[in-house]
Amino acid sequence: MIKKVSVAFGVALVLVTGSAAAAPAPTRADGAELVYRPAYPRSAQNAAFSPDGASLVFTEFFDGYNLGGASLNRLRNFGGTPEVLVQDGDQAAVNLPGSAWNGPRGLITFSFDSTNRDEIWVLQPGNPPPRRVTKHDGTRGYTEPSFSPDGNWIVFQENDNQSGTGARGSILKVPTAGGKAIMVIDGPRSNTDNRQPNWSPRGDRIVFQSRSGNSEDWDLRTIAPDGTGSTALTSGSDEDTDASFSPDGSWVVYSSDHAGAPHAQIFAKRTDGTGQPVRVTTSDQYDGAPSWSPDGKWITFESSADGVAPTALWRIPAPATTRG
Repeated sequence: MIKKVSVAFGVALVLVTGSAAAAPAPTRADGAELVYRPAYPRSAQNAAFSPDGASLVFTEFFDGYNLGGASLNRLRNFGGTPEVLVQDGDQAAVNLPGSAWNGPRGLITFSFDSTNRDEIWVLQPGNPPPRRVTKHDGTRGYTEPSFSPDGNWIVFQENDNQSGTGARGSILKVPTAGGKAIMVIDGPRSNTDNRQPNWSPRGDRIVFQSRSGNSEDWDLRTIAPDGTGSTALTSGSDEDTDASFSPDGSWVVYSSDHAGAPHAQIFAKRTDGTGQPVRVTTSDQYDGAPSWSPDGKWITFESSADGVAPTALWRIPAPATTRG
C-alpha cells in the first residue's frame, strides 16, 4: 500500500492505492450485500453513486455515527480500500446521498467546516484541491448539498444550529461557479424545518424532508427550484427522511419507519404520489440514507443495529416494480 499526501489551502488530500483483493461480500436475508465496513468506531455514511455507477462517494466519521471529524472518500468497484479524497484533521467533510456527484461537470459537492463554519464545496476527483463555493457570515451552517442535473446549480440546507424540534432549517440554491445564494424555502419565516434537498433528474423538482412548527413528524415534499408549488409526497405519523430520486425521476427512495418497522427501513414511492410505498429492505436493523444507481438496478444505503452504532454501507437490488 502506498500513500501520497499533499496539502493545499489547509486540506490534506490522501490517495490510497494498491489495495488487496476483496473477499466475497456478506449478504442478508433480504438480498442486501455488504459493500464496505470501516474499522470500529468509524462510521461509513451517505453513499452516492458516480455518474458511471462504478464508484461510490461517501462520508466516514472517525468517532462513531455522526461523531467527530469526517473524511470524504471514494470506493471503486464496490470493494478494496477506499481513497480518501478530502481530510483535514478533526474537521468534517460530509456529502449527501443522491445527486452529490454530477456527470456533466464531473464534480462532487459536499459541506466542509475547514474554515470553522460549514460551507459548500466542490471537488473534481483526481484534480485537487477542492474549491469553496459559498462564503457567508453568521452562525447558520450550509450543509447537505446536491446538484441540478446540468451541474450549474447546487441546492443545500441552511442549519440554524438548534437541536430538537426548535430548529427551523431553510433550503437555498447557489450557482456552482459561486455567487449569491438564493432562498428556496425560508424555514423561520414559514415556521418549518426543512432538510436534505435532492434535485430531480429532470431538473423540475427538488425533494426534501420537512416538519411544521414543533412537530416531530418528518414528511417528504417536493418543490420547484424557484420556490413555488410545494407539494406533499408523504403524510401521516411515519418519520420519512433521506429522500433522493430514481434515475428517471418517477420514484423517490427514502428511509422510513412506515408500517410499524422497529427501525427505519428503505422504501420507494412514486413521485406523482400514487400508490403505496414499496418496501425495499426487510431487516431488523436501521437502514437509511439511500441512493439509486444510474442504471436503476441497485440502491445503496447505510445500516447498523440501531441507527446509533457506527454504520456500514450496503446495496440491494432495486424492486422490479420501480424499473419501468
